[in-house]
Amino acid sequence: MLEVIPSINRPTWQEVESDIKKIESSADWVEIDVADGSLSRVKTWNNPEELKNLQQTKPLRFCVHLMVKNPEKYVKQWIDAKVRRVIIQLEGVSGGFFGGKTGKTIEVIAGLCKENWVEFGLSVSPKTDVGKLAPYLGLVDIAQILSVPIGYSNQAFDFSQLSKMAELKHFQKDNQFRTEWDGSVDMETISEIKKSGADIIVSTSFVFGAAEPGKALEILKKSAIGIGV
Repeated sequence: MLEVIPSINRPTWQEVESDIKKIESSADWVEIDVADGSLSRVKTWNNPEELKNLQQTKPLRFCVHLMVKNPEKYVKQWIDAKVRRVIIQLEGVSGGFFGGKTGKTIEVIAGLCKENWVEFGLSVSPKTDVGKLAPYLGLVDIAQILSVPIGYSNQAFDFSQLSKMAELKHFQKDNQFRTEWDGSVDMETISEIKKSGADIIVSTSFVFGAAEPGKALEILKKSAIGIGV
């Protein structure tokens, strides 16, 4: 079943918390972008302790998208903050603490997530061939196409990225994972993204740039499943 979920990309906890409150009655999942300036010039809020202490009026499941180098340093902190899904950027994995091999690092992170009943995902940026994900798709719950530069929101839609999603769908025949699209999602692009085969579609600017983010999310969901709005 197709999911449309909101994504938060903010520099401060106050803004992140405000966005969560705006969307909590309309969402089941919320994805939070965490960029530390190591993979791009963008820096966003990145303190898991503040999320851990969040008081909620409605339970939400949180995904954190770690756009950082050496994500293995940080995954356990986010798991302890009770996130239910961790997506890491493939471009940030270099082997790190685990023998200098990318595959070993991804395997260890995937195992840590599985031990804690947390979904694990891998993402590739626009400049990375989707085939780079192939060796690791047996380890992931989510494979993401990030269609905009790492860390940035409110970017123009890149139609060339649609073919990457279509290519990724071919790998699903032999692996149990869902596909996710992140970037430039709005009322004009969501139908094309859906056609490309995305199982999960993430929207940032369309939702949180609206006067009423909850209503914007509902409109986007209806558009995705073909209900007139």
